[in-house]
Amino acid sequence: MTAIGPGPERLTESAVELRVSAADRAEDGAGDGWVDPIWALWEALPQRWRGPRIAGIPEWDGLPGWTEPPVLRLAGLPEPFAAELAWMAHWQQHVDGARVAIQPINQLALAIRRAHRQNRSIPTSMRTMTPQAAEWLLGWFYADRWGRLPSPPARARLRSLMQISRWALVAACHRGAWWELDDWVPRCDPRIPLGDREPRGQVRITPARVELAWLRTAVKWHLGVRLQAGTLRWSTIGQARQLVRFDRWLRTTFDDPTQVISRADEAGRFSAAFARWVADPAHRSERPQDHRARVQPRQVNSDLQAVAELLEFMADNRREAVEVFARLGVGMGPWPHVGDTASAWLRAQHRVARAPDLNPNHYIDDHALAQITAAVPLLGLPRSQQMLIRRGDGSEVLAHGFGDPQAMRMFLLQILTGRRQNEIRACEFDCLSAASTPGATSGATPGPTSGPGGAGEVFRFRYAQSKIEIAPDTILVDAEVASVIGEQQRWIRDNVQVAQPRYLFAQRISNAHGAKPYPPGTYNRWLREFSDLVKITDAAGRRVALNHTHRFRHTRLTRLAELGLPIKVLQRYAGHATPTMSMHYVAAREEHAEQAFLATAKLRADGTRVRFSAEDHDHLHLFERADRFLPNGWCMLPPLQNCDKGNACLTCSVFVTDDTHTESLRRQLEETTALIERSRTRFAQRHGREMGEDNVWLRQRRAEQQALTRLLATLDETPAGGALQGGGCAGAATGPVPLELDLTRVRSTPETAAESD
Repeated sequence: MTAIGPGPERLTESAVELRVSAADRAEDGAGDGWVDPIWALWEALPQRWRGPRIAGIPEWDGLPGWTEPPVLRLAGLPEPFAAELAWMAHWQQHVDGARVAIQPINQLALAIRRAHRQNRSIPTSMRTMTPQAAEWLLGWFYADRWGRLPSPPARARLRSLMQISRWALVAACHRGAWWELDDWVPRCDPRIPLGDREPRGQVRITPARVELAWLRTAVKWHLGVRLQAGTLRWSTIGQARQLVRFDRWLRTTFDDPTQVISRADEAGRFSAAFARWVADPAHRSERPQDHRARVQPRQVNSDLQAVAELLEFMADNRREAVEVFARLGVGMGPWPHVGDTASAWLRAQHRVARAPDLNPNHYIDDHALAQITAAVPLLGLPRSQQMLIRRGDGSEVLAHGFGDPQAMRMFLLQILTGRRQNEIRACEFDCLSAASTPGATSGATPGPTSGPGGAGEVFRFRYAQSKIEIAPDTILVDAEVASVIGEQQRWIRDNVQVAQPRYLFAQRISNAHGAKPYPPGTYNRWLREFSDLVKITDAAGRRVALNHTHRFRHTRLTRLAELGLPIKVLQRYAGHATPTMSMHYVAAREEHAEQAFLATAKLRADGTRVRFSAEDHDHLHLFERADRFLPNGWCMLPPLQNCDKGNACLTCSVFVTDDTHTESLRRQLEETTALIERSRTRFAQRHGREMGEDNVWLRQRRAEQQALTRLLATLDETPAGGALQGGGCAGAATGPVPLELDLTRVRSTPETAAESD
């Protein structure tokens, strides 16, 4: 077996390929003894993974599609291809937890070997070989050997290999800062800083899309430093996309793009031109299918803000920029002349956003929601089964299930809680706990074993808050949400073979370590297909696209606001840092505005106003006050009167009850009597004497017992349907009791109070 490592004799033979220019060696700080970093990675591989023939890997036993033991054949490849491919295969299996791409690696090795023997021009390594070059090489190999082109599945497998595994190889061999690379993939580069709840998924940022070299280097440096410092998070790194638009505007609008930054006297004109350009829907995306009819003012403001922050960063770090650009070998362009004028003009172009109205793209009415909840079981139904679906237009169709219960439960949780898609998709496995609130179950841990009980239970749900660092990451949920989470926990334990699952929703394939959450692309694809099948429509007959799941968040927050939830409570539930952001999610529904007006105006059917007496006003006030409704009656305290009884309502003169609460009162009397007897027995056992009637606790319980006895006796004598007021008082008052109300104190103003003093 021949070695492929850089032995003493082989390193001399490949010195021309492995050594770099004097300038590059100076950058790396290693002098003339520089050695390709791949050999350090290759030396760290286990012996059986060093090739040139890699076989006998236990994890490869029983791989589908192989009639004989799988083998990686890397012999005869020019350096350093064999070492790179061996490292990529090992990384796939032992780091990424994916299945090794044996067939694509062998095919690519055959193509490289054949091209090398025929003296074809090929890249010097896997790191310098682009995915396009690899696909061209594979096509040439098929045509040269078999006279045909590779099949689409073969091309797709090669593209996957050249993206994920090659990105990991490039990152592992890179000796500079992580942000210097053209592709940022946290899954492949552990150096990229992420928050505690930000999974290392396949989400990729590509600064290489910025074509102007001086601008691309500034963008990478700016975003990289902000991510490293924590002022920017991976979940909100939208500036990269906005700065790509800035690059496209510079290239397509100006013959000399540098003048936009270097000429301070023209900053106002350039800023206004850029604001007009990004407000054009045709410029928002390079793909015509993504163009929208209208660009919202906040979208324009986001682009202006992103560019202004970049210019401010470069103006504040002009000295450091000289060293950074020199080390990377990139010209400074216009950056030495950047000042604060351009960023100030950009911020001056911010547009005023009007108040949020009802947007059918952001809100789902009850008509559409009823159709969604009726059809959502289709997502989790096995593919072998069918379900009758009623579409929004009234037609019915018999559809096969999608066979993805995880997608179904994620969808349900988004509807029930209003959480963002990533907050549900990447939440932890143990995300549910008992809440220390009234009505919560004490002493029991919710989950797949104990499970939620009655509908009155309250639980605390910890979601994957990764967008705003200072925002809360828990909300209270009811038993319905807890039951969905419990079902998913049971499913994970039955289907994901890991000792301790990390995520509540896990990726099904290429996830041997259980360290990858459910992929967003799969979830969005299922929802697009589901939406096209069920054709949900709202009350106005408009189609509702279910793959736009953020509208469930708008809907949930709008309905909570309409229920009268205080803005601070709404902000806490939404997980926002400011109340202003929460109000952006609240849609001003015309229906709700009309209801609020009618509730205030009190109009008859003929349009005339309804006149109320003072007694009617007190009754209306009672129904507006939740604290006036008691478990076994009502409190008739006038609106402006303060209560000094605490919770001793049974002996209060304004406590009202009727025969509908008889059973509740009888049960309370039995429980109070049993509590007294039980407590007196324990007292005697502990202290060796009886509890005296002068005991403070016993006096209060006796008062409740006597009040309940009087109430029940009086109710038995009261005609059916009649109300009883103050029936628990010592005087057994059954009629209204006069109360003194200090109107002078209530209606006094600071001026009148000062006069009275």
